[in-house]
Amino acid sequence: MPLSEHEQRLLEQIEQALYAEDPKFASSVRAARPRNRTRTMLAASVVGVLVGLGVVLVGLTQNLIALGVVGFVLIVVSAFGAITALRGPKQNGPVGLVGGSNPPGNAPKPNGLRNKMEDRMRRRFEEN
Repeated sequence: MPLSEHEQRLLEQIEQALYAEDPKFASSVRAARPRNRTRTMLAASVVGVLVGLGVVLVGLTQNLIALGVVGFVLIVVSAFGAITALRGPKQNGPVGLVGGSNPPGNAPKPNGLRNKMEDRMRRRFEEN
């Protein structure tokens, strides 16, 4: 189930706060992520769509409905994977905040929701 716009904004704010507070953690997370993940996912999705088309064609020629359905599901899953791969880099993490500085105009508000969420996260980490 995809996140609503409000949930995405909250998640982005939490990610920005975590990246701003711990640049070492941010650099280690970015280094752990493969740089060509999008390219790999797109290639796998294209192969999945082609294989799915082949399975659908075999299912149609052999008059096997179940095989055709499996091929169709493979096509849909592969297309979804391609869409996710293309959309993924925008949501992986804030780009300009590895150094710990806020962009101009994004100063934290004194009693905003972001600070409340940050305090909750700090309390949770301190309890563990």
